[in-house]
Amino acid sequence: MTAPAFRIVADGLGFPEGPTHLGDGAVAVVEMQGQRLARVDEDGTTTVLGKLGGGPNGSALGRDGALYVANNGGLSATRSGGYWHAPEPFDGCVQRVAGGQVSVVAAGLPGPPPHRPNDLCFGPDGRLYVTDSHNWEDLRNLRPGRIAAVAADGAVTQVAEVPAMPNGIAFGPDGRLYVAQSLTRSILVFDWTPGASLGDPKVFAKLPSGSPDGMCFDSGGDLYVCASVGHCVHVYDAGGTLKQTIDVPAGAQPTNCCIGDGRLYVTFSMTGRLAAYELAIAPLPLYQGAIDGGNS
Repeated sequence: MTAPAFRIVADGLGFPEGPTHLGDGAVAVVEMQGQRLARVDEDGTTTVLGKLGGGPNGSALGRDGALYVANNGGLSATRSGGYWHAPEPFDGCVQRVAGGQVSVVAAGLPGPPPHRPNDLCFGPDGRLYVTDSHNWEDLRNLRPGRIAAVAADGAVTQVAEVPAMPNGIAFGPDGRLYVAQSLTRSILVFDWTPGASLGDPKVFAKLPSGSPDGMCFDSGGDLYVCASVGHCVHVYDAGGTLKQTIDVPAGAQPTNCCIGDGRLYVTFSMTGRLAAYELAIAPLPLYQGAIDGGNS
């Protein structure tokens, strides 16, 4: 199968991750090594929306128009295979960015530190669901990660413990919660009930190559999964069958994706680019919520 064409929307980004479609051809991306949240317009113009510090890793749009960011506190992979550390690291948290102002809406996440929030999405109950990959920089002594839920008043609850590095997260059209488990190459799926813990997951799919990272659903129920070290995006149908593999340039490291304007937007983290694939697809409508308060 011929690989779909793509274009580079923006270049020179500082390890982009966590894209969120904003409408009218605009996409928000976090820059882990740039320590900021940026808006990329269709013509490639990049505007800084907020200086975040740490290592921003994922973003989600709230119903209040704010962008919510999972910030791991200051850690990123590098092209050499080592780690980048922020000059002023902190324990990971969830931040809110609106009108150029940055506030913390969830700190002191559940479980022992370090907390390394990775990705996030709003659920049917309006809570913000966040994966915490825990001490992923120490793979020999890796401890289980967590999934936390942040309520509108900022209250944080642990809803699951997930070993082997929980990563990307998204609610599917079936109302279940899908989570990438990077070190097993698996996509896990949790049944979801309002106000309850998630219970034990099932394996929805196992990637044939690469490690699952960020992901998103289209309106038809297909799941697009970035295989970060496999240099591709795998596409699965609602039953977990692999439909298509979209190759990306070698060394690009696709880390996360979103859908809008008929396009699949993919962050090429290692090469500092945001790419757009013209696939004539529409996004699954996302749940939204808002979190009050926070400290600037």
